[in-house]
Amino acid sequence: MSSFSSGQSRLPNGHYTLKIVTTYLQKCKLTTIMDIQGSVHKASRQRLSSDERQREIVAAVLALARERGPDAITTQAIADRIGVTQGAIFRHFPHKEAIWMAVFAWVRESLGRLLATAVAQRQSPLAKIEAAFFAHVTFIATNPGVPRVLFHELQYPGDSPVRAEVQAMIAGYRERLTALFTEARTAGELPATLDTALAPVLFIGAVQGLVIESALAGNEDAMMARAQQMFPLLVHGYRGPQEA
Repeated sequence: MSSFSSGQSRLPNGHYTLKIVTTYLQKCKLTTIMDIQGSVHKASRQRLSSDERQREIVAAVLALARERGPDAITTQAIADRIGVTQGAIFRHFPHKEAIWMAVFAWVRESLGRLLATAVAQRQSPLAKIEAAFFAHVTFIATNPGVPRVLFHELQYPGDSPVRAEVQAMIAGYRERLTALFTEARTAGELPATLDTALAPVLFIGAVQGLVIESALAGNEDAMMARAQQMFPLLVHGYRGPQEA
């Protein structure tokens, strides 16, 4: 388990966090689209409950987002994906906006649970930030459709319930990170001058950079390796110039 103080420069133990995250992904059926799709395939000849069908629809949306982009996701495409009629989709969601709301609710719940599990395994505040970073990267690498639907929703001006849901989700995430950075500053692991409200912006921006890089390369599997190289740079930036 890695440990940091204001004078240390050790690399984070990303492999330890990856193990925690992987174990959690295997146990939590709500966290991975692959898990949802797998359970649906097993029950393909059975009548699904409303909750199961809704999760299947959410999984289909994120799978389609990865393959063709959010603009091309129609209710007919979703129905074709899971092998039902378009009318069956609307029996579970009254309109397309409700589907998107369910998608972002799934993202908020799943990522929140994953972060809580990863952070709970660490002791020092900075180690918790490390765990949160690798948990976030692993979640995106496992569910590459997530950033695509997020960016798609945020690129359009104006207000809507879906946009409000996304903004609330991001704001809540930033608040959780701000609390972690405040703890690390109070513990002396990060400088007393650190702007703990601005630090999460750099944190999230680093993850977004990895997302863009992996999308250009067409290789989400490399995200964790790149994240292990990036996190020490983040810590160095947070600590700022070191006194001679």
